[in-house]
Amino acid sequence: MASSFAEQGVVDWSLLEGVTFVIDQCRRCGLIYQVNTPNEAMLEVIYSQMISPASLNVLEQGLLTLDNFHRIAGEFTVLFEQLGKLPTQIRMLDFGMGQGRWARVARAMGAEVYATEIGDDKKRLAATLGVQVIGDHEIDRMRFDLVHTEQVMEHLVHPGRDFKRLARAVEPGGLFKVAIPYRGRLATLLPAKGLPRVALFAAGGARAIPGDVEAYGAIQPLEHLNAFGPETIAWLAADNGLEIVTQTRRRSISVDTVGLRSLAHGAKRIGAELTKAAIRHRIGYYLLRRPAL
Repeated sequence: MASSFAEQGVVDWSLLEGVTFVIDQCRRCGLIYQVNTPNEAMLEVIYSQMISPASLNVLEQGLLTLDNFHRIAGEFTVLFEQLGKLPTQIRMLDFGMGQGRWARVARAMGAEVYATEIGDDKKRLAATLGVQVIGDHEIDRMRFDLVHTEQVMEHLVHPGRDFKRLARAVEPGGLFKVAIPYRGRLATLLPAKGLPRVALFAAGGARAIPGDVEAYGAIQPLEHLNAFGPETIAWLAADNGLEIVTQTRRRSISVDTVGLRSLAHGAKRIGAELTKAAIRHRIGYYLLRRPAL
């Protein structure tokens, strides 16, 4: 924890005195999860002090690049085509919008975008992007063509309950995207090796550990509370009347025709996407569909 939050904010260790860190696994669905989870007051501390909004904003602003725009727009192109609707006919929920990296692209492509988020600063940002922020309770009476979650589900205190609520919000024929940290062999790594002493995302951290590095990113004290495996998503999908469409993140590729170097770069990206499609590359990405009536 010290290494994880060192560059993000400040930890008040007194708030954690007497609290044990326990990881368990659900016998029914295979979810690996932290037993002791933050209450609402602690969540406010985590996401306003331990992870300072200023440092998070710097990180997010650095990700607003043309390359990321192409990647996000390419993925939405694939998702919108699967819905079989014009972008202007698509109603989307971005659950946990963050700094709007995904919402702003979907909105620019013409979709009607709703979002959930906490904090007045993010709500003001959403308004400038043409994104409508709704209260969490409003999800229960709304329906969407696309329910979009990108690196959100691992943070939820009540993952099963919230998955059910989001699944109910998917229109018949609609899609539910779940992108989460890849858990890999975490179920065997934890009993054998425990957690690394230095956090995965810290400078010089667990990325230096050879083999199965990304698996440790699926569980991070107080932040990544849940580590989903394929069996977990399969169980949740079946329990909520959804079908798994794919476990491979797919996107369309735009090619710059300015010169030979640009064309070669575009061809390389196309080759990478074709390779992923051929080997069904799985990275903690799940696209679910509610069957049409």
